[in-house]
Amino acid sequence: MKLLDPTHPFYKPFWVRILTVVFPAVMACIEAYNQSWVWALLFLAVAGYAAYELLIMYDRSIAEAEAKKAAAQAQREGDEE
Repeated sequence: MKLLDPTHPFYKPFWVRILTVVFPAVMACIEAYNQSWVWALLFLAVAGYAAYELLIMYDRSIAEAEAKKAAAQAQREGDEE
């Protein structure tokens, strides 16, 4: 189970993906400024994970989802015959 599903239609616009990464990064900076280091590290980890899933691996995740969808469609067409 993934914590963040990059194939969800909500994440299709690039600006939504950027904001999903920037918001926890800003919160990490605010928490670091307030010297709440545990919360700062937690938000920084969330921002890093979101950046990895939504910015770095996004194209690969979409391509894999489309390939799985095409394979399932081909299997359904084969079963109908």
